[in-house]
Amino acid sequence: MSLIEPLNQAQIENQLDALGDRLADEVERYAVLTVERAQAEADYKRRYHRAILQTTSGTVAQKEAHAHLRAADDFRNWKIAEAQEKATQQALIALRTRIETARTISANVRAAGG
Repeated sequence: MSLIEPLNQAQIENQLDALGDRLADEVERYAVLTVERAQAEADYKRRYHRAILQTTSGTVAQKEAHAHLRAADDFRNWKIAEAQEKATQQALIALRTRIETARTISANVRAAGG
């Protein structure tokens, strides 16, 4: 679509169909990432708490530090999964905005007789 040419209803409907397909894909991706984030969080917490229980000497702060070090990879995986989930959530919000914009344009084109 060129910005110079006026839009017609069919073009807008095609754009809405494409956005709808992308929305469905992103919703599916979000569902997968939500589960992956939850699993990564559970893995981290399990390893962290297990490390605390297995540490028999030292102060509480030393035990926690040891547990953080033993669970560092799981913590990293959790935070990466969390970031991917948030990015997908933002993509969904942006898609919703684009769909609402296209719906507004569609209403304007219909009102103008296009």
